[in-house]
Amino acid sequence: MTSKPDIDTTGSSAGRLKSDTCDQDWIWERDVETASPADQVAAASIAWDTQMQHLAGGSPFYARKFRQAGVGDPTRVRLADITSLPFTTKDELKKSVDEQPPFGSNAGVPEERVKRVYQTSGTTGTPTVIPLTRIDMDTWTTIGSRTYYATGIHDHHSVLTTFGAGPFVAGHTHFVLTRIGSRAVPVAPGDTGRVLTGLKTGLADTLLSTPSFAQYLANKLEGSTPDPRSLRLMHVVTGGEPGGGIPAIRDHIERVLGATVTEVMGIGDVAPSLFGECPQQNGMHFCGSGHVWPELVDPETQAPMAIETGAVGELVYTHLTREAMPVVRFLSGDIVRIEGTSCECGRTTFRMRCLARRDDMFIVRGVNVYPSAILAVVGDFRPRVTGRARVVRRDSAVSVQPPVPVEVEVPEAGQADPQLAAAIEEAVHTRLTFRCKIELIPEESFGASGYKTNLTVRRQ
Repeated sequence: MTSKPDIDTTGSSAGRLKSDTCDQDWIWERDVETASPADQVAAASIAWDTQMQHLAGGSPFYARKFRQAGVGDPTRVRLADITSLPFTTKDELKKSVDEQPPFGSNAGVPEERVKRVYQTSGTTGTPTVIPLTRIDMDTWTTIGSRTYYATGIHDHHSVLTTFGAGPFVAGHTHFVLTRIGSRAVPVAPGDTGRVLTGLKTGLADTLLSTPSFAQYLANKLEGSTPDPRSLRLMHVVTGGEPGGGIPAIRDHIERVLGATVTEVMGIGDVAPSLFGECPQQNGMHFCGSGHVWPELVDPETQAPMAIETGAVGELVYTHLTREAMPVVRFLSGDIVRIEGTSCECGRTTFRMRCLARRDDMFIVRGVNVYPSAILAVVGDFRPRVTGRARVVRRDSAVSVQPPVPVEVEVPEAGQADPQLAAAIEEAVHTRLTFRCKIELIPEESFGASGYKTNLTVRRQ
């Protein structure tokens, strides 16, 4: 494993992460993760044929859905023809559960075979359930082990995790860390005091958190004594929201904490960990081979797109081995950019960056805009800003007329600085080609820093 030339690793924790394990095998399942594209497709095709038989016998939801779509015998549909099948949406799955609780008409297995149940946050209504059989639980742990091992978390590391243990799927990370063999130090989301105590006492060398919380820690510790770069912390793995791959955010965290930053990503309806970024820091590798089939589609037309370097589209997922509540062509809502289809680390799956949720994307005079791009611009104005920002939407229309309202979090002293606001507005216009109206919001009024930051808020 080679160090990236644009990162100063001399004497830093970031350098230790790369150098102390560079001669180790950084791949959890080498035969799967380094398989040729042809071998990946062959293995997935076999699993798909078995899965379609499972759906035919255990999912009235898909039997009806395929029938309504004019699919004759779905068991005769090969993986190569998967684009002939209809998409699945989250609303459809929720409706299935509402009509036939507790697990819906897509349960897939008898109720007694469900051995673990997670729930969604319910931010858009009643929480929905995510049931797992014993095999499903093991599959999630396998995919998660590939994911976190890829980031550089191995059995000799001590990991302080702020991902909530329940009822949410992020809690499955604890089972993953046990499988890898790491020491796990669970802390509740947003418990800043306990996190700081753990890091300052050397309880952990690795932190799992949202990028918002890692950014908050960096802001809080910047310039403090002793130098935060002297902490045992050498690795920050971010997840739960976009941000860890944005240079302005990543560079700030790495500079202040002296730790390498990598990303992970998943989605509750499919698997909580599906992508993990290796220390090459060139995007997150797809780690679900053999269990999940990914597609890329145009976010507007839903037409299939090739997974190739530079492509920007929405990820679509199909379970190949899931027993309870499997999904076929599930529209994830995650808009990503493909960064490559190979890597120096040896993995042969594609790499990507998550740009935004589909609902967060908007159009200004024909140009697609992602809130994460605004974050990247705002981050360049640190330390006069904290790095957090959000777009204010007045209605649900996709097209937004400029100037676009943007709230930017600042330390208390910067809340009445018209020159700062004007400078950010000009930078957004120069780099992103649209006009915005910046409102500077003091930290205490912006909202909690302990977990996620909503990149879009809707106000009248």
